Amino acid sequence: MERKDFSFETIRIPAGEQISRRLLDFWGSIFGQDYLANQNTVSILSGKEKKLNRDIVLAAKYKNSIVSTVHLTVSLFDSRIGGIGEVATVTEHREKGLAKILCQKAIKEFEKMGGKWLFLGTSNPVAARMYHSLGWRYITGSRVMFRNSEGQSPEIFFAEYFRYIKNHKIRIVRGDTRFRLQIIPAAVIPYEGPILDLNAGLFSTRWFIQQLCMGLYPRYESIDRDGAWFVALSGKFIAGISSVKFHEDYAQIDGFCPSEMGEKILLNLFHAAIEHALRNKTREIHMVSDVLDAKKKKFLLKMGCVPVNEKMKIESKEGLIDISVYKFSLKENYAEKIRKIF
Repeated sequence: MERKDFSFETIRIPAGEQISRRLLDFWGSIFGQDYLANQNTVSILSGKEKKLNRDIVLAAKYKNSIVSTVHLTVSLFDSRIGGIGEVATVTEHREKGLAKILCQKAIKEFEKMGGKWLFLGTSNPVAARMYHSLGWRYITGSRVMFRNSEGQSPEIFFAEYFRYIKNHKIRIVRGDTRFRLQIIPAAVIPYEGPILDLNAGLFSTRWFIQQLCMGLYPRYESIDRDGAWFVALSGKFIAGISSVKFHEDYAQIDGFCPSEMGEKILLNLFHAAIEHALRNKTREIHMVSDVLDAKKKKFLLKMGCVPVNEKMKIESKEGLIDISVYKFSLKENYAEKIRKIF
């Protein structure tokens, strides 16, 4: 039930400079300016993504001031998938049910557009209970919650997800903003190897807790500044991702896809990244694996990579990760090497 002392507004993005500034000031006061920069919020509110994603902010106002928000993003590439972010309420108006009212409004907006699968992330147990009451359920190994408009569990969704990507033709395309939401289910699948994509700082939920949800895409958006990323697209679903990131003296390539998809999909993803690196005149290509990941080590050796003496240690909340570095040889004819692999 809506509270009579508050007014509620649906803000469709882009909404104009004045409203955008009020939202930025509100979110900045709660999440901080670094958060807004990392999420590229200014660009989103300006409407830069309006041809690829639909953004709607549900806001509660008290005496004409924004006191609570929920930000809904819906993919125009596949309107069945959406995400929730910027769920925020000022301190003095918390525990009044405003976030729940706005989430209910977001669900109605989402389903009105044909939405089915709605994701959000939270590590707050109080908020999680509220989301649970509205139909969201945690995805194992993550702080990501999933809501299916038909009431299905995350486990059923991922079972259907696997069946779909295994039975549809795969094509490799350059990653971009239209995949902002599609990255989420692809990144929370429990892959066998610990490292998914070191360039993006992504690790398997079989080994580590995935804290991010709407913050996953910005990891790849940042790679675009000095590199590129590619997706294995199965219909409207992502079946794998690869990336190439340029450093001063070399390009680093990494990526992942479910082992059930077969090795050839991952080879195609790495091939796309290698081709991009070569077009940019890179002189040296590095690839990486966890020191205990025998399957990825075998894959990299099959590609013709050579282990080097260099080792890396990555610190995470769960502990240190030991990483082996491999060099991809560019001495022999590259086209011939790829032909042999495939």
